[in-house]
Amino acid sequence: MAASCGPCGTRAARAPRAAETRNLKGPSSSGATVTNSIFPEPCRHTNNMATIIPGDTHQLGLTFLVTCALQLSCFLVAYWLSFDKITDLAGSLNFILLALLSLFLGAPFTPRAIAITSLVCVARFELAVYLLYRVLKRGKDARFDAIRGSFWPFLAFWIFQIVWVWGVSLPVVYVNGDGGGGPSWGASDSGGVALFIIGFLLQVVADAQKDAFRADPANNSKWCATGVWAWSRHPNFFGEICMWWGAWVLASAQLGGVAWAWPVTLLSPLLTMLILLAGSGIPSAEGNNQRRWMKTPPQAAAFAAYRGRTSPLVPLPPACYAATPRFVKRWALCEWKMYEVSPLSEEAVVVVTAPGEATALSQQAAFLGGQAERVKKGGI
Repeated sequence: MAASCGPCGTRAARAPRAAETRNLKGPSSSGATVTNSIFPEPCRHTNNMATIIPGDTHQLGLTFLVTCALQLSCFLVAYWLSFDKITDLAGSLNFILLALLSLFLGAPFTPRAIAITSLVCVARFELAVYLLYRVLKRGKDARFDAIRGSFWPFLAFWIFQIVWVWGVSLPVVYVNGDGGGGPSWGASDSGGVALFIIGFLLQVVADAQKDAFRADPANNSKWCATGVWAWSRHPNFFGEICMWWGAWVLASAQLGGVAWAWPVTLLSPLLTMLILLAGSGIPSAEGNNQRRWMKTPPQAAAFAAYRGRTSPLVPLPPACYAATPRFVKRWALCEWKMYEVSPLSEEAVVVVTAPGEATALSQQAAFLGGQAERVKKGGI
């Protein structure tokens, strides 16, 4: 009876008994070659991959433990020294470590494994350099002002970073840990690489354009609405989402009939979307932007007009987005009500992009002016 492969349940070959070895392969009486058909081909998961943890066939357990060790070590350093300049750096470098570790343990190197590892390493190295430069320029990471000296809240961030790094890295870890199995390079591989590169380039361009905009002293009292920021309020987030969907598409050809691999690797793009769309991504950025740029009625009206014509995520021409029905914006383009955190009337946000803009702007200004007056008088 043939044994079963743990990862996929495929019947794996066993060693033949002595009585079964006769004429397994050799010339027959008719001169033809006889090939044994009793034993199936070995499962593609039966490979020479180095497994440090018994049964950890794709290095998922090992990479999780490595992530925990790295992040908790960095937490202890950051907490002990009240030092937050390594938080983002630790996350980005952790991605690189998992990609390279799983690649070298899962040799032989296949084109798919080399491609997904290279993409992740280049993208995360660029992010590490960019975030380190930014925090050094600013002098601190303001996100941690309230929790830097509090053990448990600060630890909670690092635990979240463990989940984020390991969960998003699952496609690359799986592909590298498969030990050379899977089909040859195909259309899904090329599509995945293209989607990842598009997302990466969009992210880099968006960051560069915003930095150049902020470097100009004339823009100190303005929000960035140039370049890709004129088509999307958060193009860098859209680029990040594209990258990890691209990584998953690239890995999908490797998954084959392994039932558990599909939902596990799918956690990568879904977790990315959850964090950026409903966690610390767009909700936080939108709230900060609205509180910063809607302090006076004229400024609030202008920023409301920008929000009304600019997609929150997917880059779209402003005129196209402005003409899109509200329910389409809500359900298809992520213009969710949870992103509206300032005292705006939703009608004004929508109407300012349509005929009668001046009237809507004046109504918005009156509304916000009334709110401001109530604050002064202690009404709210």
